[in-house]
Amino acid sequence: MKQWGLLLLFCFGYQLVTAQVTTVRVMTYNILNYRNSTNECNGNTNSASSKEVALDTIVRNMQPHIICFQEVGASANNATYLLNNALNTSSATNWTTTNYTNNSFSSLTNVIAYRSDIFGLISQDVITKDVGNNNLVRVVDVARFYYKDPLLNAQSDTVIFTVLSAHFKAGSGTSNSSQRNAMAGAIIDYIENDAVDANIMLMGDFNMYASSESGYQTLIAGNGFRFEDPINSSGSWNNNSSFAAIHTQSTRNGGSNSCFSGGGLDDRFDQILCSEDIIEGEDGMVYVPNTYFAVGNDGNHFNDPLNAGTNYSVSSTVLSALYSLSDHLPVIADFDIDLQGLNTAELEVPVLENPMRQPAQLADYYLRYGLTIYTLDGRKVFEKPEGEPATVQGLPTGLYIAHWSKDGRSTTTKLMLW
Repeated sequence: MKQWGLLLLFCFGYQLVTAQVTTVRVMTYNILNYRNSTNECNGNTNSASSKEVALDTIVRNMQPHIICFQEVGASANNATYLLNNALNTSSATNWTTTNYTNNSFSSLTNVIAYRSDIFGLISQDVITKDVGNNNLVRVVDVARFYYKDPLLNAQSDTVIFTVLSAHFKAGSGTSNSSQRNAMAGAIIDYIENDAVDANIMLMGDFNMYASSESGYQTLIAGNGFRFEDPINSSGSWNNNSSFAAIHTQSTRNGGSNSCFSGGGLDDRFDQILCSEDIIEGEDGMVYVPNTYFAVGNDGNHFNDPLNAGTNYSVSSTVLSALYSLSDHLPVIADFDIDLQGLNTAELEVPVLENPMRQPAQLADYYLRYGLTIYTLDGRKVFEKPEGEPATVQGLPTGLYIAHWSKDGRSTTTKLMLW
């Protein structure tokens, strides 16, 4: 388990401060072939402009700070449409997205949107292959964020966390479940070998029918890293009224529009899973109990459409927007983040001048440390493996993010270069 998800600003000092807390909200939402045309889903049955109006209503009412979208048509322009037509509307101006990613064959992608006034993007990655080097059915997006703590000063910390957005293979049967398990295995392999944060969230459309499915077990019951379900609701979710309150698909029950799946609410496809560190609050970020919801599910619409009879879980305006936008419901959860409340007394980081003057030789004492330097927008510009000397030189003057590593531990800091 990675234990060092902190961003130390401007110098390598030690400080013990009093904790304050702020609450942030994340959302995952499959928005059903958004700007992706198929025989069933086209401009007549799945209007992009109508979806954007509905999404604007949902976001303004639910007020998430990070959204992982699935089923966005495979074009970089579609993230811009989401921003301009659904997120940065009215008085909202601070939404942005991570960079567009995709493989060479999928017609659907993920989009991770976030409030840039609240979070900063450290880096972005993408998982495209399973552990056998075979193409995944769709890419898994990975984004590292830091919280823009308003109380930051020269010797304080802020929380860093990693978000993964995934859309697993749909359908019943061995072949489909095997492909879901392959994606789950790729996610766990990435976390165990490439992730550096303790605070990790996996959000998306899992398309899994029960927690006993092999892919879900790979996610939650491995021998190494494992995710945890914030609401601890394992079981056979499909068509099971015992889980009526957490079902996320479908918002409809048949009808003439074949773009939308029918059957009413009877599957828990859409989920948010968290690392153990988030559940236990070990690294400055903790899940807030009783804040995990399938938006619009009042628990009384098992096998029924969302708008059958009465549903007072959200306003009538939001209910209508949920029904018209997708056959999935969004899932939200809240997390408390410590403000200047992290004890850094146990951190051991190299002692060096900060700002650092170039050329700067990293040998002798620094030989045992690994160092990777990124620009503030996440571009890697320097790398020194542990045990090897190197010289930092030729980089433009400015502020950078430095990731130090040593003996399996790591910490992320800000570094000024001259």
